[in-house]
Amino acid sequence: MNTDLAKSISFRLLTLAVLLLLAMLAGFSIFSRSLFEPQILPELEKKAEKVATYVLAQLDQAVEWGIPVEKLAGTDELFDDILSDNMDIGFITVTDLNGKRLHLRGTLPTQFEAGLTGLARETVQAKAMTPGRLGTVFLTKSLPIETKAGIVGVLHVGARADYVSSQLQEVYYDLAIILLVSALFTFEILLYFVNASILRPIRDIHELAARLASGYFGRPIAPKARDELGRISARLDDAVAGLRKRYEALAQAVTGWSDEARARVSTTLEKFEYAFPPKPASITTSGQQGTALIRIAVFVFSLAEELTRTFLSVYIKELFDPVPGLAMEVVIGAPIALFMLLWAVAQPFAGAYSEKFGRRKIFLIGAACAAIGLLASGLSITLIHLLVARSITAIGYAMVFISAQGFVIDNTTRETRAQGMAGYAGGILTAGVCGPAIGGILADQIGFRSTFILSAVLALVAAVMVYRAIQERPIHSQSERFSLASLGLFIANPRFMGVVLFSAIPTKLALTALVFFLVPLYLNEQGISQSMIGRVLLLYWLAMIFVSPVASNLSDRLGNRKIFVVAGGILAAIAGVVAVLNTSIWSMVIGLTVLGIAHGLVMTPQLALVTTLSHGQKTQKLSETTVLSMFRLMERIGNVIAPFVAGLLLARYGYAGAITGIGYILSACTFICIILFVAFREPAAPAQEGRA
Repeated sequence: MNTDLAKSISFRLLTLAVLLLLAMLAGFSIFSRSLFEPQILPELEKKAEKVATYVLAQLDQAVEWGIPVEKLAGTDELFDDILSDNMDIGFITVTDLNGKRLHLRGTLPTQFEAGLTGLARETVQAKAMTPGRLGTVFLTKSLPIETKAGIVGVLHVGARADYVSSQLQEVYYDLAIILLVSALFTFEILLYFVNASILRPIRDIHELAARLASGYFGRPIAPKARDELGRISARLDDAVAGLRKRYEALAQAVTGWSDEARARVSTTLEKFEYAFPPKPASITTSGQQGTALIRIAVFVFSLAEELTRTFLSVYIKELFDPVPGLAMEVVIGAPIALFMLLWAVAQPFAGAYSEKFGRRKIFLIGAACAAIGLLASGLSITLIHLLVARSITAIGYAMVFISAQGFVIDNTTRETRAQGMAGYAGGILTAGVCGPAIGGILADQIGFRSTFILSAVLALVAAVMVYRAIQERPIHSQSERFSLASLGLFIANPRFMGVVLFSAIPTKLALTALVFFLVPLYLNEQGISQSMIGRVLLLYWLAMIFVSPVASNLSDRLGNRKIFVVAGGILAAIAGVVAVLNTSIWSMVIGLTVLGIAHGLVMTPQLALVTTLSHGQKTQKLSETTVLSMFRLMERIGNVIAPFVAGLLLARYGYAGAITGIGYILSACTFICIILFVAFREPAAPAQEGRA
């Protein structure tokens, strides 16, 4: 039994739940539009009338002093203040008697020029407030601006007729995001419980049958559940216990036989002694069961950091203090760079400590450190406080992820390791989808600081899950630990370093510079809400989740990892250019989706490629774990330098230029990577090696 069956069962149950929720969402959409819009439109008309009356009172004072309408000062500031406090008001404008615009704030497309002219003339003729509409977009109230000499202009206030539908659309988006997050989270929970309640008992029964077939009766199942599978396991244990009692009775009887009689049945007795050892073997927790739980723990823990992803750069900007000689954009990148640097440096040492003191203990310490760091981040008053808090968080994250990865390695064989690591990575990717979206909603509703505090709580929840359900197991690792000498072996391998320098580091550079840094700031600068920023970033992770398993299967079938590495590099470079083709949010949507596809193509084939590239070199003597650890350490250089590269480009070229510049850097790296692939052929893996 493997996790494919668990995923199949979980997916079918989840599909039924999602279909039901989609039907409920569609019904809510139809019901809310028919219920709310007819009731709120009259309220919008009243709102426009109140705003128009208030503004007219301010303008009347000025025109009565003899100031011409077209030369009124301070109207822009007055109108902006009113619009910022009344999001349902689309525009405020003053025209002459023929509808020519003299002052305008807000958004009024030129297609409504003719309609505005007609409203102005109607108002002049009526000499009173005139209601009207501009297409289906605005509900208007027009008031004459009068002096003793007569009407000198017309004030128009336009309420957005689509305001209700736009607000409902925001609700639909949030509901859809909540539905997606709920579906993914439910899938994680179902996957665990299907493994725990169905697959584990079946696997235990299968293993018992295999032991009985080989003639070994010394290890029972000892089920804890009392369901159908538990009762079957208990009956099998009872049957084995009955055989043991018969053997013990026989062994007792044999002790009284003569030596000659005992010699005749010695071969049979030896078999019995093997089948029924004096002390039954101890019951150990299933390794696959443990990896299923660690996936959920990693998911919850990753979610803690991902909740802050959409607003972290904006939060840093709020705490910014000028530093002499450094641009604001560079200073803002410092906390992100420091986080990535400490995470990278701490991982090898955390791995060594997890082997020495145990995976579970290091996981718990790391989760506690991360929780303290996240809490301190939310309570930070200055940028220095935030730097210290993020440093503590980074060390905690390094400890958690390296110990979780080590736990998977300890509880899987070479044949099942890929499956275990895929589950581990799946928890991280799922958190990447859920976190930014739900974090953006939380940031809008409860604020940045409260979201940090909630993240700290999630980190502690992950620690409690591991504390209660994961057993500490002795580690018998013969792999070489991190050392500067082994680092030198990798640096001397040109094939390995080529992939690191021109594929892995650029991949992390693009992820950190674009997804974590530039894109949230760019969209925030355009006035996009935190909720919408979260939705846009969600597309990157969704693309990775869907593309990565497909790319992994195809690369295994084709046996050519380089094609996927090169294709991913080319698409990533294109994404940087496409994202800022124009100021429309749709350009960014397309760009981030393409970037997610690119990184989905690269992620798994890149890992498989670097293990192959160690063959035929001095690095071949190192274990696969050491190879991957060194690769992870080196690729983090991209995370570290990304904020500074992005900050320098941003200070010099602006947002669009910085994002395009990252695309050009990725293009150059991909070009060099292609040249290296042609110059250095991939070495053949030894026949006995199973790594891929």
